[in-house]
Amino acid sequence: TMLNILLIHLAGLASPGPDFFYVVRQSASHSIRAGILAAIGISLGIIFWAAFSIFGLVWLKQHLGDMVQYVIMVVGGSYLLYIGISMLRISDNVTFAKNSENQTALHSLTEIRKGLMINIFNAKAGAYFTSVISGFLDNFSELHLQIELLLLFVISTLIYFCLVALLFSRKPIREFYSQYSRYIDNAAGVVFAGFGLLLIFEGIQYFIH
Repeated sequence: TMLNILLIHLAGLASPGPDFFYVVRQSASHSIRAGILAAIGISLGIIFWAAFSIFGLVWLKQHLGDMVQYVIMVVGGSYLLYIGISMLRISDNVTFAKNSENQTALHSLTEIRKGLMINIFNAKAGAYFTSVISGFLDNFSELHLQIELLLLFVISTLIYFCLVALLFSRKPIREFYSQYSRYIDNAAGVVFAGFGLLLIFEGIQYFIH
């Protein structure tokens, strides 16, 4: 179960969003250190939305019954299917702006806070985590398992974005990614659409039976 969730989460991370482009910009415009500080902030922001989704869904299921989970599975699956189809339709590669920023002194806490705010104010992250987790609630009824799941999201996000900061501080990597990013988006779209359809199917089955 943890492996399945990790693979889905990695597919989500591989698709560029505001957090991805912020880490890339910081590492390309300033330094690897700036990118890593941004990655730390973004990973801290993950704690908010992932915890909200994990503990919130478990609470709802415990207090309102199984029906809530299956309703969320259908709604969340529809959201993931929509994202997946949108990603499958991507035909253009990403482009990175020319580096024109001045090298200025960086303050660690300030840079971390900026990355944190990017995720805190990204409400789509809440919908994303809720959708992904909804199909696995039965596997995380105990508190220590919920905490392990939260740590899985946070640690995998931190490692991923630290690698992004390391790689995209190098111009050849940015150029290579610019040539093939649409295929990464399309592949992630297949994962999202497939998982979304599975959630919808399982959710509808509950109401049919």
